[in-house]
Amino acid sequence: MSNRKFPKYLKELEYEISAKLKLIRKTNSELLEMKQLYTDQVLEIFRTALQYLISHTVTYATVLKSIKTAYDNAIEIRDERISQFIVQDKVFGISVKKKQRNDQIQNLLKENNDLKEKNNKLVLEMDKLKKEFGKMKDDKFSDYLSLMKERDARYALYFENLTLQTKLKDLDGSFCPSNDAYGDPVVLRIALDRCREQLSATQTSLKKMVEEYSNTVPRREYDALESKHDSVLKNLSALEAEVKSLQEAHRKLYASKKSLEEELSEVKERCSELERAGTPRPHWDLCADFIGGGRNRWWQLASGLTSRDTLRVLLKELGPAAESEHLEYFDGLGMDPSIPTYLRYEGKVRNLRLSRREISVIINDIWLGKQQHMSMSMQDYVTKYFEDRYQQASVRAEWAYNLCAGAEQLLDDPQVRLFWGTAHAQLSEHVYWGLRTHWRALRDQLYRHADGRETISIEEFEKVAKATFPLKSEVDIKNLVDVVRKQLKLKINNQLICLDKLFYENEEGFERIELAKELYRQRRLAQDRYIRELVATLGGKQAANKPVTVDALKRAFALLDPAIDHIRMERYIRWAFSDNTSDLNNICAIPLRTLTGRLAAGDIERVGPRYKSIRRTYK
Repeated sequence: MSNRKFPKYLKELEYEISAKLKLIRKTNSELLEMKQLYTDQVLEIFRTALQYLISHTVTYATVLKSIKTAYDNAIEIRDERISQFIVQDKVFGISVKKKQRNDQIQNLLKENNDLKEKNNKLVLEMDKLKKEFGKMKDDKFSDYLSLMKERDARYALYFENLTLQTKLKDLDGSFCPSNDAYGDPVVLRIALDRCREQLSATQTSLKKMVEEYSNTVPRREYDALESKHDSVLKNLSALEAEVKSLQEAHRKLYASKKSLEEELSEVKERCSELERAGTPRPHWDLCADFIGGGRNRWWQLASGLTSRDTLRVLLKELGPAAESEHLEYFDGLGMDPSIPTYLRYEGKVRNLRLSRREISVIINDIWLGKQQHMSMSMQDYVTKYFEDRYQQASVRAEWAYNLCAGAEQLLDDPQVRLFWGTAHAQLSEHVYWGLRTHWRALRDQLYRHADGRETISIEEFEKVAKATFPLKSEVDIKNLVDVVRKQLKLKINNQLICLDKLFYENEEGFERIELAKELYRQRRLAQDRYIRELVATLGGKQAANKPVTVDALKRAFALLDPAIDHIRMERYIRWAFSDNTSDLNNICAIPLRTLTGRLAAGDIERVGPRYKSIRRTYK
């Protein structure tokens, strides 16, 4: 190795060439294409190296560039010649194949024409054969007809021959019996035996038929009996239909009788309640004797006035009490702890003379606000109600005293009486909430049944009411329908109920609606009946002072109302015994009279029907 030093770029070039040559995979294939591909890749590497060398060499750049140009030209000429050879090869190869294909097509067309000619010849031959076959068929049919005619002629001759032979025998007398056979005793005996055998067989068959048909009747009698049977069946079906109609009418009459009896008992209860709670109307004509001016002046003063206004006129005429401050102001009840909180006030309270509507609006507003404070008692909430609305004690006392005074004068109204009872802890608040629940349940069910409609029929109302209140009787449902008709002022031929008008609530509350009043009345009557049954189960009126325990009341509830749940029963028991905190086992017994009063003041409602016992009879 010489000690001659090469430039640095040559070493780098040699290193790069060797690295690229290592990356090229050398082929061992005998195919020229693979070898050509390998040599082209090597040539490309050296071409790049030569270009790099030309660009970095100054001394031999011209010679190297000429060498590179000559090699490039030679390679281009080689590639062009190869491409020409390929094109020529392709052109000549395609022309040869095209010629071969054309020859094949010509041969196929020639064969096709030959086959068509053969097919035409075969078709002509088939037509000829068909014509010959038709002729042969016609000849055969003519032969068949001639044979048939010959057969018919033979049959005719045969039968004619038979008739002639028969006539000939008749003329010769060959059919006449021999007189000797009739005179032969052996023949007669044989004939007699045969007759006896036939007679015995006939008698046997006759006896058998008599036995078989002994239970039969003649056809005429059978037809007559069948027609009679059909007429009887028709009469029977008519009578059965009539009986069914009579039974249906009897059932309807019995149901109407039962409903009338229930209505009568309910009317009697209402009459007794009115007799107990009602007051006799005063005879205002008697006041004319104590008024200056006599009857004429009294009639002028009192004509067309209500009882309250008539009383005021009478008081005004009798003395100056009506104009005194006692009718214009209330006296405060003081600050005693026994007085309700909202009525604790000292001094004079102005009489605002609230109307019935104003009192109803205030009561409804109190109930609506009470929904948000269910844990508070009614007295505490009424106090909070007035304190939240009126800051001054005098104004607060005015509204509280006037509300109580107006409510006390309107105790005949169910809404006012219910509020008054709950405010004085005489009635349970659940009475109001139970009524409100029934009202909303009926309203929601009717709107759901209407399904977007504004009106429903009377029959639909009855159906929904029965489904909503399954424990109500037919009389109660009928009363609800009558109240609806009265409230909406429906005529007899009008059967549609407008739900929006029926359930319209103003600021006085839903209790002012006639339907709600009827629901409240029916609830109270049902509760009274339920309590009477409980009292009868616990011993009746004879045991009014008898102490009643919790277990006894539980048993009575379970007997009368098997569908009652434990939570409702416990609520009823705690209300009846006035104990909401103690354990049920530790609650002391109370007299039946006290228990009855507590139950009457609460919301005691039957949950399900009482099971009817089935009386069994043993024979």
